[in-house]
Amino acid sequence: MTLPRKIALFLLVIVLLAATGRYYELELPTLRWFFTFEYPEFLISYLPGWEKSFSDIIGWTMLGMLLAVAITLWTTGGTFEWNPMTIRRFQRFRSLTRGYRSFLLLLALLLITFPDHALVGRKALVVRYQGRWYFPAFVSHNFNDGDFGGDPEQGANYRELAQRFKQDQSGNWLILPLLPWDTTFDTDELQKVSLVNKEGTFYEKDSDKPYQGLATCFYSDQATAKFKESSFRKGRLQGLTTVYNRKGDPVAREHWQAGTMTKREAEEPGEATESTADASNYFALTYPPVSPSWSHRHLLGTDSRGWDLAAQLYGGLQVVCKASFLYVLITFFVGISVGLISGYFGGLFDLVMQRVIEILSNMPFLFIVMIISSRIGRDNVSIFIIVSVLSFFSWLGVSTYKRTAAYKEKARDYVAAARVLGAGTPRIIFRHILPNVLSTTITLVPFYVTGVATSLTALDFIGFGLPDRYPSWGTLLADGLANLEAPWIVGSVFVVLVLLLLLITFVGEAVREAFDPKKFTTYS
Repeated sequence: MTLPRKIALFLLVIVLLAATGRYYELELPTLRWFFTFEYPEFLISYLPGWEKSFSDIIGWTMLGMLLAVAITLWTTGGTFEWNPMTIRRFQRFRSLTRGYRSFLLLLALLLITFPDHALVGRKALVVRYQGRWYFPAFVSHNFNDGDFGGDPEQGANYRELAQRFKQDQSGNWLILPLLPWDTTFDTDELQKVSLVNKEGTFYEKDSDKPYQGLATCFYSDQATAKFKESSFRKGRLQGLTTVYNRKGDPVAREHWQAGTMTKREAEEPGEATESTADASNYFALTYPPVSPSWSHRHLLGTDSRGWDLAAQLYGGLQVVCKASFLYVLITFFVGISVGLISGYFGGLFDLVMQRVIEILSNMPFLFIVMIISSRIGRDNVSIFIIVSVLSFFSWLGVSTYKRTAAYKEKARDYVAAARVLGAGTPRIIFRHILPNVLSTTITLVPFYVTGVATSLTALDFIGFGLPDRYPSWGTLLADGLANLEAPWIVGSVFVVLVLLLLLITFVGEAVREAFDPKKFTTYS
């Protein structure tokens, strides 16, 4: 089977799975993206009544385009053969070790994004409850806590449900994703860090350093009801301890000195004299941002909002991949088409297009983005709007390259031969000229991907990019700079961003060298 037909078969499988998932209301990893486009609120006043069907229109349109591409590739790719020059270029690319290995790493990062919410998300993959099977992560239906023996008015919290199943030991169980946190709006407001009492001195769990700070003791039969709030110094009770009743009202005060109570004052006689709480079972309550914790499955810690950092980095990588795909598709389609047509026809059309390009190239990109964001509101900005604005200014460079190449190629003998044989203008431009100028286009792709990644991060950093419903590396950078006492925030984002840009740059250099007509030219 030839390569075009393999690609056609792959696209056909994507179309069938995405359509099946939409028809049966399934949440299939990655494939659900086709139907996740939200109707912009600023269009409601102009086009009311389209809110519910907007995502379906976009999704089915995209699937229809993929189906058309698949059919075209299948019908026209039966006799496809690689050009010997192209094979030699691929071989040269593989011989460039740094670029080729960087390409493999980038491919691995791309593949990691495909599992989507099956890898990173708060919904359980599988729940086995009272002999029945549930798959919350892969269906559109949202289960409530009552479906699993809890409060029917509360949404199901699968992290708490896993702990409850473990404590009940009733044979019920569930499987959570590797990172059981959503990429956005999944707040872990505080964490309970257990304190261990060793001969009258309290230590944090898995630490040999005596605890210092505030700690809380809860009622043993009511885990959310606070019993005592105490301060510790060098691992011993020191200073004021406040005692609470089950309603949360302070009812007594205790004064401690080096672990010994020196005075007790009851605000209400008879209150807090007896309790079912274990006064030695203290917890340190840690508020976000919190440092990396394997026990709480915050592998890289949390930001100042309590959102898991690793989940946001994963979601940000997905956003970069999707934006890069759309950006490259739109930018190069428009740039190649306009450039080839301008170079082939020349004359008045070329003159007009050059004046348009000059005007657009002198427009301030950042100001345009700020105006659009302020006009429609940042909450209404979507990834498609941001990519469209970026592409609106980025096709100019691609067009210039293709225009120059088309001027040169249209004078060659194979173009004249195609005209003599009766080939039409579209066939000459896109079937004969385009393949011969495609090498320069391929060398530009990695650098344009680098540009869209840095642009998205920069716009989010200054507050004119994507809203909070999108995980963003730029927002994390801004949060990290505002909370330098939590270095794991800015450090992790910086490492991931620099690593990604380095890999893309290495791939770009290798592609440029492999497609360079001067075979022995090297770049440092």
